[in-house]
Amino acid sequence: LSPSSAASDVYKRQDLQRQVAMLTREPELRFHHLLCLPLFQGKGYSDGFSVNMQSVKDRLESEDTAVRFVCSGDMICQHCPNRTEDGCLLDGCGGTVAQKDSEVCRLSEIECHSVENYRSALTRLRSKMDKKAFDILCSECRWAKLGLCSFEKWREGVDGLLSS
Repeated sequence: LSPSSAASDVYKRQDLQRQVAMLTREPELRFHHLLCLPLFQGKGYSDGFSVNMQSVKDRLESEDTAVRFVCSGDMICQHCPNRTEDGCLLDGCGGTVAQKDSEVCRLSEIECHSVENYRSALTRLRSKMDKKAFDILCSECRWAKLGLCSFEKWREGVDGLLSS
């Protein structure tokens, strides 16, 4: 083997190892998506975003899924047209997305990068979230302005999921 061929083989092997790791580790979820997912009704920023969001919602709600909670882009953000290399274009609309993640992280008492069952995380957040906190976090969101979400609707969605 030539040195360049051996190096190429090493890079291919490392790439394959990264791909396997991506498939076998827990899916990543931004903290504030604990607010969005129970309210999702099939509407989104784009068709691709909506299809992905529904897929994530179905997966998390139908399985006993462990999730790695993050304060950055996640499996939902991957298909969001508002995502750029520099962050989220929605920052500045009622605070940054990172601020929302930080507050939901604080309320849920789940550490960033920790792994927790999705339903357990919703249960923890449900016990801490009140209308005032929800309204502060979500009142400037376009979906709240369209009447698609509210604290009451979020609690109803969470309660329905947790009782199923």
